[in-house]
Amino acid sequence: MATVIITSSAAKRVLTLGLFTCLVWCCPRPLADGQPTQRHQLLDAMRARPDDLWPRGQGHVVLAWPGSPESDKAYCEPGGSFSPGFASFGISIWVTQGEGRILASSDTIPLEQVHQEFIQASPKELPQIRTETPYYTAIWSGPSPGTWQLALQARTTNQLVLVVRSAGPSGGPLDTLEWDGKKLEVNHRWNVTLSSKVKDVQVGAERSAKAPEPTRGHESWTSDKGWGYARLPLASSMLWRVTVQDTAVNGPSPLANLPMHSALGFNLPEPEFVSCIEAQVDHLLMGLVGNETRPGEPNNYPLNWLRDGSYQIVALARAGRLDVARKLCEPFGEHDFFGGFGAEADGPGLAIWALWEVASETMDKGFAEWAWPHVQRKARLIEDMLGATGPIHHSYAGPIVPKHRDRQDLDLVCDAAKDGLIIGRMDLHRPVLFVNAVSYHGLRAAASLAHLTGHQDDAARWEKEAAALRLAWNQALASGTYENERNFICGIYPTSVVSDTESYRRKLMDFSTGSHDVAGQIKGAPLWTYFNLAAAHQWLALGEMDRVWRDLHWFWDHQVSPGLFTWWEGNGEENSFGRWETMSRGWPHPAHVTPHYWTAAEMLLLQLDMLVYVEESGTEPVLVVGAGVPAEWLTHQLTVSGINTSIGRVSWRFGDGKLEVSLRGTRHPVRLGPAFPKNTILVLN
Repeated sequence: MATVIITSSAAKRVLTLGLFTCLVWCCPRPLADGQPTQRHQLLDAMRARPDDLWPRGQGHVVLAWPGSPESDKAYCEPGGSFSPGFASFGISIWVTQGEGRILASSDTIPLEQVHQEFIQASPKELPQIRTETPYYTAIWSGPSPGTWQLALQARTTNQLVLVVRSAGPSGGPLDTLEWDGKKLEVNHRWNVTLSSKVKDVQVGAERSAKAPEPTRGHESWTSDKGWGYARLPLASSMLWRVTVQDTAVNGPSPLANLPMHSALGFNLPEPEFVSCIEAQVDHLLMGLVGNETRPGEPNNYPLNWLRDGSYQIVALARAGRLDVARKLCEPFGEHDFFGGFGAEADGPGLAIWALWEVASETMDKGFAEWAWPHVQRKARLIEDMLGATGPIHHSYAGPIVPKHRDRQDLDLVCDAAKDGLIIGRMDLHRPVLFVNAVSYHGLRAAASLAHLTGHQDDAARWEKEAAALRLAWNQALASGTYENERNFICGIYPTSVVSDTESYRRKLMDFSTGSHDVAGQIKGAPLWTYFNLAAAHQWLALGEMDRVWRDLHWFWDHQVSPGLFTWWEGNGEENSFGRWETMSRGWPHPAHVTPHYWTAAEMLLLQLDMLVYVEESGTEPVLVVGAGVPAEWLTHQLTVSGINTSIGRVSWRFGDGKLEVSLRGTRHPVRLGPAFPKNTILVLN
């Protein structure tokens, strides 16, 4: 059992993750040639020198330019330890006193003494990560691709020491070090430069981090074992600026020159609510590789996965990042099946959803016309699955999770249809109602795009097929034939497939009894955090605001990287491609995959829908404003701006009993959230 501290600025807690396996002292598999992996070498060193200072190995976040390759993703751990690229090296901050005795370090300061937050810089810059401890304040930033900067200020009279080592958040073999009195060159690639001169620099082999074998002055150091070490003492009386320059940075990404951050604006009385929204946008953008999404942390998941990515595209589009969402749609249009489990039956429906959301929100005829043939093809795939009399196989694009490459069913989309339902393969089994819910949603979205592009015959046919599928879905739900936890992450949000909301509410209540304790709190450490957030979204649509807020606060109180609003997936390195094990001297005891970007997308979509969403279960869309706004907020002036919906961009302002709603798009009925007084004056612009 591993005890992992997971805290937030709202509440500091220690959570025992009984389901997670701690891998600190396990022996990873050797490479095919019999050589030990980089993780094996790191763990051997940790066993040999247990009293040394080692990477925290918990709660790292990606700091990277959107679209940059996996190799260029930097990693930051709570406390301020940093690696400027994957499998590069580690930079840590040590606090010393007296004769150099180590008092604390960025790897060992207790998490309850670490406060982190994103600082939103200018629209053209990455978010900065600010870390405050009792001993120092550290701000990591990336002013341009390949350049990283640290602003470091002591908060006590103790001396700070900047330490460059092989081990780090995403460390790697450190073979060469060259110190010329002004800068440190690492592995003939990276230059580390300080804003002022330093004395007594030590460079050498890391026999022990606390007692290395140093050389001094203008020296070069080389080793074939990769355990280099540099110790740079910093005067505690000044602000230090450290620049790390990659001389081999890759070229610009397809997303280069686009603004960072969201296009949203808020004036709300709960800062944590706003910070969480902004953080999710940042995480989603920084995790992108080329014009592709990643399910989770990019070096655990080096592939585009249709299911996770569809939620990310919709979330970014709703947050005003249509410029990015459009580029991410390209592989979602061109390929019908892709992801680590091969050809999965939910793919066509989810891809159509993402393409339609971007088409409707951009109001761009050119994009709609580009998307049309792809949507038409995918809708016909759904029709084929609904009419299947036997198994349907289909080719797929992209890599497969190594663990499952030998499976014989990777091209199997579905079996013969039954009871008007697709018997589709998804997540290595057959969660029938999830597959059919998103397929229903896909048919409706395809019909909407057909109307928009003038293909009325297709629209009529798909609307008729969607209606029949909805009937079959609700009959199957009532019969209990296809029980699966995924039934409760899709029924109302995002698909609106449920017709009997009260029956669905009762089933959702039964499901929540298993996932929540008697006080209504999430139990334990759920493996699939995106499922929990999606279930909370169902409660929002059902008007159960208290349940939504309890879950939201639970997530804020159980962050993996405190203050940066990240969460996890799974037990250990879920669906790993082995990169961390074979290539990196960091992340030595992975309890899970983090950050996880489906979770980030679900959190972002939930919070935005708490402010404004479109209800599409009836014959006409209804704009719902403030469904998740609590009554205590209404004593303040509230402003929300820039949220995209399928009927247009929405902004609203509340104060003095009046709600002004501005909609740039098609006029539709408006419904207020349950906390607004009945005598609220509504003005629709």
